[in-house]
Amino acid sequence: MLDVRALRRQPEEIARILKARGHFLDVEEFISLESERKAAQSEAEFLQSERNARSKRIGAAKARGEDIAP
Repeated sequence: MLDVRALRRQPEEIARILKARGHFLDVEEFISLESERKAAQSEAEFLQSERNARSKRIGAAKARGEDIAP
């Protein structure tokens, strides 16, 4: 099994090792997909942060007895 952290740190080295074992790793494709994964993860973390902030504001508004419908 491949260690994903090692693959992210040294994709060319892992590709070389895999080639010696008869496998192929498209390093450019891997790097491209890894970049997309990082962007999606950042977006998900941002949205989760926004959700948490809004939930906190709703909770504070409820505690003050305000209308939370809007």
